[in-house]
Amino acid sequence: MTMNGLFFVHESMHKKYTENENFTFVQKIPQLLFTLIVAHILEVILCFLSLTDTHFYEIKSLPSKEKKKGDKVLDILDRVNRKLYTFFVFTFILFLFFWYFISAFCAVYQNTQKIFLRDSMISFAISFIDPFFIYGATSLLRCISLSKLCKKRCCCGCVFKLNDIIPIF
Repeated sequence: MTMNGLFFVHESMHKKYTENENFTFVQKIPQLLFTLIVAHILEVILCFLSLTDTHFYEIKSLPSKEKKKGDKVLDILDRVNRKLYTFFVFTFILFLFFWYFISAFCAVYQNTQKIFLRDSMISFAISFIDPFFIYGATSLLRCISLSKLCKKRCCCGCVFKLNDIIPIF
């Protein structure tokens, strides 16, 4: 909802209020795309801060002598603690900002609350459909990179590397 509020344009709200003009879905596509892109960027940042599995694989791959000493293990666990602490502080500040922004937006723009809620519901529905496209593209690239046609050409490595980048989003 906050992302929708951030991309509400003052001119469109004024036009809706003064001329009672309804906007079509096609006119709202840029706002919905910007909302989706910013939400994905925030998701990537939060996933980077919250996912700690690579650190535990790092501990698991250490030789048993270094595990017994514990210096490297404690160092890795300290990094995990700092990362998770940063995650919780960042999300708490982010949620406070979201709460304040939505409250202020709805208090100031009382006449556009119905439009705001409708657009937020559309964005919410699109956020459920979006992963099908992202992971569908990932699966398609994986099939292409593993196919016999790609193995005959030299583009196989590039397609496979691109396939590794896409799940970030």
